[in-house]
Amino acid sequence: MTQRVLHVDFVSLSPGTGPDDRDQLIEAAAGLSALSQVVRLGAIEAEAGSEFDLVFYFVLGDFAALEPFGTDERYSRFLQGEVAPRLRRFAGADVRLEDEFVAEGTSGAVMALMAAEETYDWEVREALQAWAEQTKAPITAVGLAVGERQLYRGVALAFGETLKAASEPDPERFRATMVSGRARTLA
Repeated sequence: MTQRVLHVDFVSLSPGTGPDDRDQLIEAAAGLSALSQVVRLGAIEAEAGSEFDLVFYFVLGDFAALEPFGTDERYSRFLQGEVAPRLRRFAGADVRLEDEFVAEGTSGAVMALMAAEETYDWEVREALQAWAEQTKAPITAVGLAVGERQLYRGVALAFGETLKAASEPDPERFRATMVSGRARTLA
């Protein structure tokens, strides 16, 4: 098991934002590769039917890097100065990656799961892995939440040239946030 931590920001843009706004946000996010905690970062530009418009993912060296990353002035400036003026809705997650993270391909998808407190971690992991397998993606990553009081209990990502649509897990047990679209590696 890797010690890397994945931080994910889900961004829903306000009405009236256009392709230029999206490009500016992606360009601003790419600038965060200068942060010493960031090992890799990228974006998924959502297709129609996704719950959010953009997903930014940041791979951090380990759990100890999470707080310095989250409190870094440059990351705060990105959120407050770039994202907030264009924002309709926002969510985030921090998960410990179970395997090394690779993101290659022009298509990407992410599913984040909410679950009742009494749900076991193995049940969350099983649902995430099943979803990732359904995508038929050559590259996937799965992680469970680190820290307490997170909205999402786990996250799965899939990357490739084409991805098969994957269904949500049992809605009686989980609430899923799903985004798929064009994947862009930023660093």
